[in-house]
Amino acid sequence: MIGLAGWEMRGELAELWQACFHEPKRFPDYFLNNYFRPKDCLVYRVSGRIAAAVYLLPAEIVRENGTAQAHYIFAAGTQPRFRSRGYMASLLAYAAIYGARRGDRYSAVLPADQPLYSYYERNGYFDYYKIRSVAVSRSRLEQLAPVLPSGRILAPSSELNSLRGSVLSRYGGSVLWSNERFHFTVGFGSAYGDGLVCSGPGGNRSYAICRRVNEKLCSVREAMTAPKGLPGLAAAILKRYPAETYEFRLPAGEGLFPGEGTEERCGMLRPIGGTPAEKPGVPAPYLGLALD
Repeated sequence: MIGLAGWEMRGELAELWQACFHEPKRFPDYFLNNYFRPKDCLVYRVSGRIAAAVYLLPAEIVRENGTAQAHYIFAAGTQPRFRSRGYMASLLAYAAIYGARRGDRYSAVLPADQPLYSYYERNGYFDYYKIRSVAVSRSRLEQLAPVLPSGRILAPSSELNSLRGSVLSRYGGSVLWSNERFHFTVGFGSAYGDGLVCSGPGGNRSYAICRRVNEKLCSVREAMTAPKGLPGLAAAILKRYPAETYEFRLPAGEGLFPGEGTEERCGMLRPIGGTPAEKPGVPAPYLGLALD
């Protein structure tokens, strides 16, 4: 039986999360206590127990003349003993119908690994999103950066999310989030070791979300800058996350470090509710802050 989740199901949903993703309880608890909404979660129940679940997180897709309503498929999982019975395929099919009824025109997903791309393709999704991975040495960032800042700069989530929307407005098909979702992502990421780095006053405001991989490597999981914001952001990253190498995950095409790095598949899209399918544009659309 497929239906919407309820507030009283959070304990069971946390158990499902742990069984599927093998993470400590604090991770599903953080999500379920801070961002969970029953109307955004579908469950498949067998004998009254949750066998599978999927979250449809609200999003917007950049279109030529504005944005289109969408959802992002998150934490789709089935209890191990109920796998290979078609429960998740049924949930994804119902999610498309349910999403279309509430006005969503697209469904986006970031498969957790490469084999899952084939699974989602069988369920109506196609390759759509890319990232550009660029390795930058500490010495190069130091050349870009002015004097390191003496302290940390803080900025409201709404301001940073506005910058993000402005940058991605030229990447048709890219995924945009609400201010609430952006704020939640920063907090949720901190549980995994992510840190938000901000730089610049007013018009030069820029930010990066960083995660230390080891003593020598820092992953810059998203970076958005004002037109002249890179030097200040480079300085802030060096100050907060000293490392030998910085791996930037960037939108494809132009932007920071243009023409450098390698492009990788990073997400899929499915038009729903009769929305016509479109090939990804150039530069390729970007799906970031995906809670991966």
